[in-house]
This record gives sequence, structure tokens and C-alpha cells, in this order.
Amino acid sequence: MVLCLLDVMRARSYTEFPVVDGDLLRHLALGFLPFLVLFCVNNSLLIPRLLFRNRYLAYLCATAVLVAVVWGCQYFRFFQNFVEHDFPERAMRRHGRPPLLPFPLFLDMVYDFLIVGVNLAIALIFQRFDDKLEKESLMKTNVENQLTYLKAQINPHFYMNMLNNIHGMIDINPERAQDMLIGMSNLMRYMLYDSSQPRIALSAEIGFMQNYLNLMRQRYPENKVQISTSLPTDRETCGVSIPPLLFLVFIENAFKHGISYRSESYVSVRVEVSEGKVRFLCLNSLHPLSNDRKHDGIGLRNINQRLKLIYGDRYTLATDASDKAYSVNLTIPAHETPDIGN
Repeated sequence: MVLCLLDVMRARSYTEFPVVDGDLLRHLALGFLPFLVLFCVNNSLLIPRLLFRNRYLAYLCATAVLVAVVWGCQYFRFFQNFVEHDFPERAMRRHGRPPLLPFPLFLDMVYDFLIVGVNLAIALIFQRFDDKLEKESLMKTNVENQLTYLKAQINPHFYMNMLNNIHGMIDINPERAQDMLIGMSNLMRYMLYDSSQPRIALSAEIGFMQNYLNLMRQRYPENKVQISTSLPTDRETCGVSIPPLLFLVFIENAFKHGISYRSESYVSVRVEVSEGKVRFLCLNSLHPLSNDRKHDGIGLRNINQRLKLIYGDRYTLATDASDKAYSVNLTIPAHETPDIGN
């Protein structure tokens, strides 16, 4: 509309008529009014009530009727001005007969279809964008719900194992069982409060692992079970965050399936931070009675789902079992954990 006004003002600047006056503005307003009505009706009524409700045939018919009505009004107005300014006599003298479809009316028809087409294209683009946002929102909500469900499964699994360990220690060494109960209360405090966050400092997670391993050292005799760790310093873990309770399932399984009171056993836990990656390694012994165990229990299935939901294909998890040892090697990004409620 502005470009049309400027073009008319440029043309009038070469004549004796004023560049802008009331008649010009009124003429342009009456000329643009049908296009404005066409756009408003199509954009506010036909597209949302017919097209976006999958009533395609009704939309096509209604649009055709709307364009016909608008173009009919333009046709009537054009010939009204045509007769009023004696254009038929001029056209007869110039061409011999009036044109079947005057060029201004042809342009009006083209503009009508262009307005509908461009309006439809823009509406579909915005609709696609809204659908994409809604889909992403639903996916994020679904991921959050799945992660919450998976974590709810991990916690009871952990509590059950720890209570069984303390129950077994009560008859053997009550004082040690009491210390283990205090240690477990510290672990539960961490799991109830700190682990509810989407991410947690790697140093805090390592502190939790150390408390857990100390409980296990009290649970098993030193001459039968060797527990070793190699953990990064606070300086190495500074600024690194990971999802909480990510390594717990592997350590639990190492003690559950790799320890025997009849023969010497070992559990080795190692964490490294280098080149923007956090690497977790867990190695435990295997014994004939535990060789037939299945490592793909509920805990491992949950942690695999959790890793896929959080990292997609940006992590690696490798397990290896031999006759005497079982190892877990997990590598995750150190600074790329999305802010989702996991």
C-alpha cells in the first residue's frame, strides 16, 4: 500500500495536480478496501475455521466464493468509474470496441489470488512452526516423565540392597551395622535432596560414591574383598556437572554379582576427566556361581534408557565379561548435559 502511494505521488509530481490530497487518499482507500476485506476474512475466518480443521473442500469453495464476491465488487466499482468518466467512448474511438476484460480488472483478479495464496502460505508456515513447538514441548514433557519414572525405580532398588546389607551385618557386628546405618542416612539425604536436580557437580557425585564404597568396606572383610578407587581431584572436576546417580547401578551390580565369601574378590572403580569427557570404569571379579547371572536387569535397563534420553548418541557404554572378570566402560560429555528434569 505504501509503495503504491509513493508510486502515485511520483507520477503526480510531473503534473499540475498536488502530490497528495484528500481525493487521492480517498481513491486509494476505496481501491485497497476490497483487498483488505479479502485478507481479513480469509485470515481470520476461513483459514482457522476450515483449513486448520481439515475441511479442505469447504475451504476451497468458500475461498472461491470470497474471491468472486470481492472481484465482483471491484468489477462493479471499475465500470461505475468507467462510465462516469466517459471511458467507453474513449475506448471505442481508440480500439473500436470496449475490451472484454480491462487490464485493471485483470490485475485486480491477479492481486486477489496473490493475496489469498501468500496469506495461505504464511499461515501454513506459522502453523507448522506452532506444531513443531508443541511437538517439542510434548517430547520434553514425555522425557521428563520417563526420567522421573526411571529415577523412582532406581531409588527403591538402591534402598533394598543397602537395607539387606545392613541386615546381614547386624548379627555379625552390631557396631559396624550402626555405622553403616549412619552412612546410609547420609546417602539417603543426598538422594532425596541433591539428586532431585537435573545436574549435579561431579565432585558431589564422587563424594557420594566414596560414602557408598566406605559402607561396602565395612560390609565385607578386608582379607577377602579388595575395594580400590582412582578418582579425580577437586581441581580436575571443577566446573564439571553430570546427571546424578549415573554410576550407582554399575557399582551396585559389581558388589551384588562380583563378591564371594568363599574366595578372594575385588571391585575397582575409576573416574577420569579429560578432553571434555567423563569416563567411568568399573571392574569386578566373577565367580563360578555368578557367571550365569544376567547383567541386563532392571537397573541396567533403566540406566541405558536414561543415557539415551539424556545424551542421545553422544555417549558410549561398553561391557565385557570373561570367566573371571566383568568390566563397564562408560564415557559421557562433561559439559553437555541438557537442562531437563532427569
